[in-house]
Amino acid sequence: MKNDKPNNDNHIEHIRHTTLVNDQGIRFAEFELAGDEQDVSLLDKPSDHQGQEPVDSAAPTKESLIVKPQQQLDMNWGEDFRYVTKEQQFVQKARELAWHVEGEAPFVAFKSYWPTYDQMASDQFKWYFYWREEVRSGRYPDTDLSYLFVYFYELIHGVGWSDPQQGYALMEQAWTAYRKRYAKLDTYLREWLYDFMIVHGLDMPIRETYQRFPRVLSAELKEKEWKRRFSLQPVELSWELLLDLLDYDVEKSRFYQESGRKDLEQYAPKVIALVDSYLAKMKGQRFIDRFQPRPRQVKRHLFRSAVYDHGLYGRNVVLTVVSLSEYAPLRSYITGLVRLTENKLRELRGFKGRLRGVDAVEPEVEEIITRYLKKEVQERLEAQRKQAIPEVQIDTGKLRRLQRESDQVRDMLLTEEAGQQAQVINSQSALESAPSVGASSAYSEDAGTSTNMASPSKGKSSRKSAAKKPDVFQAVMDFDADPYELDTIEVRDQLDEANGIVRSVNTEKSELDAVNGGFMEPSGSTDERSLQSMASLEEHSSEAGLIHVMDPHVVDEDALTVMPTVGEQSWQWEVEDEEWQELAERLNPIHLEVLHALKAGPNRPRLQQIAEKAGSMPALLLDEINEAAMDTIGDLLIDGETIADEYIDMLETLESV
Repeated sequence: MKNDKPNNDNHIEHIRHTTLVNDQGIRFAEFELAGDEQDVSLLDKPSDHQGQEPVDSAAPTKESLIVKPQQQLDMNWGEDFRYVTKEQQFVQKARELAWHVEGEAPFVAFKSYWPTYDQMASDQFKWYFYWREEVRSGRYPDTDLSYLFVYFYELIHGVGWSDPQQGYALMEQAWTAYRKRYAKLDTYLREWLYDFMIVHGLDMPIRETYQRFPRVLSAELKEKEWKRRFSLQPVELSWELLLDLLDYDVEKSRFYQESGRKDLEQYAPKVIALVDSYLAKMKGQRFIDRFQPRPRQVKRHLFRSAVYDHGLYGRNVVLTVVSLSEYAPLRSYITGLVRLTENKLRELRGFKGRLRGVDAVEPEVEEIITRYLKKEVQERLEAQRKQAIPEVQIDTGKLRRLQRESDQVRDMLLTEEAGQQAQVINSQSALESAPSVGASSAYSEDAGTSTNMASPSKGKSSRKSAAKKPDVFQAVMDFDADPYELDTIEVRDQLDEANGIVRSVNTEKSELDAVNGGFMEPSGSTDERSLQSMASLEEHSSEAGLIHVMDPHVVDEDALTVMPTVGEQSWQWEVEDEEWQELAERLNPIHLEVLHALKAGPNRPRLQQIAEKAGSMPALLLDEINEAAMDTIGDLLIDGETIADEYIDMLETLESV
């Protein structure tokens, strides 16, 4: 587009000034000359001012073409026209708000790709500074990921800490507190913490160990971790890390896929550690010394993906890195060790086929690996063989049930015997209550005769009933194993012997009472005669081993449960506390004998003897005592195989009668 406008310099002849404007709005100036200016003569410059003609002020003068320079503006180009980046604006505002605190505020969601203060609304602004103060105080309420990034940006730029180690600790603590909720933090914080260590010259230990390196982990961090692991004693390599050092894919091996997976994953890392220790001991060179690559320098970009002002620490930093994982001689030797390990495992497991490529391994190293794997595999096979043998397990619940049923059978036998004793005493009382002396005498003689005649028959019936008692016991016990069979038969034999003594005593007593009643005591009291009979019974019963005498007219089943059987001891335990009295009543003589044996301290042989006598086990007896103690005194009486220290004094009065 052409735009002709008048020439402003009208005093200049033969010149035409035209302004051109294109489609983009750009202006161009075009000057045209008349063409006859070639013959125009130029005025001579006067040599001095004296020869000049005086200037007529009234005459018209031409304007000068010289443009006078304007006065320079007073401006600071470095400050007034400086470009301030987004990162610099963030740092400036972060330092202004370094110690700003807000009161308790409700949580408000905040999501931004590169979050800063300018992107926060007023309620988000209040929540952030309330939450930041909580984090600085060691409390970590739940929040959004964008708030966390703003906090980490502050720490990177030195806001919120006075010492670099303090800043590193604050960053690591916040990462640890929120990494489970936001797994994405691992990608950034690993690298940012490493950059923080570099720019501040910190030598902080690597606290995170890897089973497998993350894909996003930088090469510098990977090599730092490789160096740390090869420097440990012994070398610490997991199966996943070992795979990164191999020049072949061991997981595609037929042996690995079919049967050798567990063996290879378990023994290959141990073989690497074994060989490293052997080389250090015999040759004074570990892997890290024997295979030492040449260091190389790499350029690392600082605080990548963070809102970071590179004017603070610089944009890049040059690092010296030793690339162990990429060093070909080390990879070749490690690969040969793993191949050799697989060959030895194939041989020990009877697997056909062998791998090639183990020539790099020395013969003495191969011998060590062979001996180690042979020993480990044989021990493992022996452990598997022992594990295949079924273990003998004792069902304590079944033992308790058998013991309870045995006690019930014993109670039934004793109850039946008490009933027979009551019948004998009642028959004696009926014989002694005759109306006349003569009749009484005659009746007594007849009764004596009849008693003498009847006694054998009763004795026979008692023996028959006693003979049937094993049937009763067998009916109760036949459905299960009978570990107490010998003890139960022995108890029955003792009871039969005691029953015979009681019957003979009753027969002799009835005869004596019939004679004395006919001549000396025609009208005696039935209760007195009963007491005399019971006294005689007690005397003979004590000889047979029975300690307690029961009232023949009342049968107390609870008393019969704790009454000692033939051959057991009788115990006396004087306790004043009601709870301890209840405990003493709950325990049977076997339990009291166990407590008495443990009064002086642990006594395993004695416990075993008591348990064998009771047809039980020491552990079962101790559990029964503790169970009764928990129900009564509310605590365990026995700790392991000893009396609890606080209860030893309570057992001083426990003694055998």
